[in-house]
Amino acid sequence: MNIDQAIISGFVQGLTEFFPISSSGHLVILHSIFGFKTPEIAFDVFLHIGTLLSVLIFFRKDIIAIVLKDRKLLYLLAWASVPTAIIGFLLKDPAEKFFSSPVFVGYMLIINGAWLFTAWYFAGKARPVKRIGPVNSFLIGVAQGIAVIPGISRSGATISTAMISGIDGEFAVKFSFLLSIPAILGASVLKFASIGKSISAGSAPQFLAGALTAMAVGILAIKAIMALVKGNRIKPFAAYCVLAGLVIILLAK
Repeated sequence: MNIDQAIISGFVQGLTEFFPISSSGHLVILHSIFGFKTPEIAFDVFLHIGTLLSVLIFFRKDIIAIVLKDRKLLYLLAWASVPTAIIGFLLKDPAEKFFSSPVFVGYMLIINGAWLFTAWYFAGKARPVKRIGPVNSFLIGVAQGIAVIPGISRSGATISTAMISGIDGEFAVKFSFLLSIPAILGASVLKFASIGKSISAGSAPQFLAGALTAMAVGILAIKAIMALVKGNRIKPFAAYCVLAGLVIILLAK
């Protein structure tokens, strides 16, 4: 991998991690285009760390407020992380097998698109509220766990589930991205050993370039998606996922 490929990967990660179109799915496709014979797991973890920094920077005031004042929301985030951890652990090994299968990603993108369409429909019919409790926070955590499957967007699954349960779009985005913090941290810690074995002095600049690009693009993507979801303008993302999934499946056959 060269610097240009690392920067392109970082751009794709920063954009697709927060836009509800599956960062892992797009990275599988991108790596297939680049001709990588095996998934660049260590590099992908660095890209996710870059987008984690995006969340920490963008929501720094909210994070401080949650830790110091809003303990209820802190408990709900912790509660939602429980099913994420369990499902993520159970699906981790089976899901990683599909990181080299663009066709599988195509089918999952179609499912992701249908999920987004459902959220768009419910948000247009219901009167959203900002109230969130143990039940819907748990369901959002389940959705995040399922999103370990490549082609299922983490942000798309969590935001859609929140909106379907009647939560206000803007708060759904905020809860989704705050919930990503323990998930990404946990996944990064679990893969730390493999990262150490995969990084050499020669590959460090590419890893750093990808992570910094993902961070910078991620900050802009968060700002954009918050405005789009607030206005319930997620239908184009749903259509894109379905269309992209069909194209991938047809081209792979």
